[in-house]
Amino acid sequence: MWTSRVRVLTAIPLLAVLAALSLSACGERMDGTVDERVPSALVRVAIDQSDPERLLRYYFGGYVSPRPADPFEAGILSERAGRLYVDRETLDEHHPGASDALADVDGDGTIRWEEFEAFIDRSYHAARSAPDSVAEWFDEAGFEAGDADWMHVEVDGVMTTARRHVYVRKADVRAALEQFDDRGGQLAYPIGTTFFGRHVVEGRLVETTIMHKRADDQWDFFVYDADGGIADSTSTPPRALKSPVQCVGCHFGDKLLEPERSFPGTVRPGPHGPRALYVDDELRDAVVVRYFDEHRRRSDDVLGLYGTLFVSRLRAERRAGTISDTDAALLDSLLL
Repeated sequence: MWTSRVRVLTAIPLLAVLAALSLSACGERMDGTVDERVPSALVRVAIDQSDPERLLRYYFGGYVSPRPADPFEAGILSERAGRLYVDRETLDEHHPGASDALADVDGDGTIRWEEFEAFIDRSYHAARSAPDSVAEWFDEAGFEAGDADWMHVEVDGVMTTARRHVYVRKADVRAALEQFDDRGGQLAYPIGTTFFGRHVVEGRLVETTIMHKRADDQWDFFVYDADGGIADSTSTPPRALKSPVQCVGCHFGDKLLEPERSFPGTVRPGPHGPRALYVDDELRDAVVVRYFDEHRRRSDDVLGLYGTLFVSRLRAERRAGTISDTDAALLDSLLL
């Protein structure tokens, strides 16, 4: 009788403790309301964007050390009761002092978009160990304008009124094409791929933009000024574009932009000047454009038509009888 009473009396507090632990772990009370008692190292991030988890995964993936990786797996980000949190302590373990830039300015206990954007402005370049000069990029990539190993696309578009000269290593475009079927009909560039965009006004280089494929299959975005020094944004009309925030906004979006939208056709000048891809007529291959539908699919967050133009060149060489056996085999594998 005595033993039975002891078991009943001790069981009740034990169940209460277990219930409390369960509520603390999941962050939600039994009535469905959110329990705000989260560890002090966690700060909530609530950014008013179309896909906040994707954006936070992208940005904080670049803060994972020693190589970019999934920030959820690294412990920098977590989800509790449908809310997203940053672990300040873990963030600092990867990049000491980075959490100091993550400021809750209005003191409401949540990092909003403006506060998060300020954090990126203050810490992104340091977190990504961005080279101070564009010359370092060129040396590392072995890049030189006019090098036959690099594909060159000349374009006037909506990003800037400057004439853009975009370069990407042909071997990286080829690698994306060779994996096209294995990737389920998606053009995905290999890690380490770099796009250089040299912006020219009246024959003078005014800035350089860079896209670089990092270890987590995401792209870094950087801008360098006319002197080759790193900059926070572009400087050419129609408006300055902040790097990386506004770069990501376009590349992650689904808006179709000219002149890629109308290719292989041409498009009239827009309110800020010409919109055109300056390519040989033989590269305006409608069959290839339809096959890849590259700009609309944006399968690797790349806005240009590099795979399309590369394959169109090979088809032109095949028609001319100058194609190599390797290139002919690539066209055969694509059924083109």
